[in-house]
Amino acid sequence: MSPLAAGFGRHQKLLKGAQFKAVFDRRISVHGRYFSLHVAGSALSHARLGLSVSRRISKKAVERNRIKRQIRESFRANQLTLSSAGCSVDCVVVSRAGGAEQPNRILKKDLDSLWDRASRKCKSYRKKP
Repeated sequence: MSPLAAGFGRHQKLLKGAQFKAVFDRRISVHGRYFSLHVAGSALSHARLGLSVSRRISKKAVERNRIKRQIRESFRANQLTLSSAGCSVDCVVVSRAGGAEQPNRILKKDLDSLWDRASRKCKSYRKKP
């Protein structure tokens, strides 16, 4: 496994508003109960992740941070799945209402489903002429 796949360094993050806008301008979206995942192709050799967890999700920073940790860990574990779909991608995960009250296992299940669906959707777009 390459060092890029094992961790979650700065080079794997979307940091600027322009990077987020680029994803939203040419995205493929999949939606779950607690998250929406927006994916766009990238010229880089690795996947990158952007997070959007607003204060509307929870007023408590500790709950928002827990959700962000779950998203980052899920991305770290599933980024090879996205890369094996034949495209390197930039991903933005947007949290939806109700996630702050859920235990980590429910959030993980929802995120794993989104990564799988996004990977399949990306493959189907790559096959089209």
